[in-house]
Amino acid sequence: MNTFSGAARQFSTSAATLRDSMFKITRYAKPQSHTVYKEGDKLPDSLIPRYKKLYPEYDYETMFFKRQNRGLFAGLQRRTHKRESESKVKTLKSQLPNIVKTKLWSETLNRRIATKATTTALRTITKDGGLDNYLLKSSPMRIKTMGLKGWKLRYDILKKKEIELNSEGSDKTVYHILDSGKKITVGRKKLLETLYPYVYKDSYTPTPWKYFIKTHTVLTTEELVQKLEAYGHDFADITV
Repeated sequence: MNTFSGAARQFSTSAATLRDSMFKITRYAKPQSHTVYKEGDKLPDSLIPRYKKLYPEYDYETMFFKRQNRGLFAGLQRRTHKRESESKVKTLKSQLPNIVKTKLWSETLNRRIATKATTTALRTITKDGGLDNYLLKSSPMRIKTMGLKGWKLRYDILKKKEIELNSEGSDKTVYHILDSGKKITVGRKKLLETLYPYVYKDSYTPTPWKYFIKTHTVLTTEELVQKLEAYGHDFADITV
């Protein structure tokens, strides 16, 4: 009876601690807007981004204990508590998680990732069978606790796997497959460089490269290809 009550008490305590940790992650996360604007909608008073974002928005980028955005902390944060002396003087103390510098091997990216990680995250990575399996797990708890750096590494791994899947059976690396079936064998940078001469000649005044990048880098790969098709570009050198 005592053993059962002790186990139940331990389970309830760990569950409460986990809920508190998740509350901090969701409560102090940087707010992100996922509003999809349509033609005619009024845009908020904000600056237009100059460059296309390399990674999708992460809904749990923390604004509290920001160093966990630069490493794999598994949701662990700084803890604070008050220490009371015999004379009833209370002193505020803080306790940091056990953080170490390490290099983790990624089989998909085929390189070592230098990062800071907590020992808890390292144990979980070992249990899951490697960094790739740890980051590709899609449970809500893993998404919330992987942090901003883990979110970016997850996107890089998924992008590399997509390229490898598209390139199966081809002697060239296929970066993107369009809805029309065209397989693009170059990246966005090469597409922009291919499109620039057409835009430069089509404008009344010569278009500087910086202005071209500012106005075209936010376009998707499909939109860049559509512009090249409108100019009658021959895709034989960049497609298979």
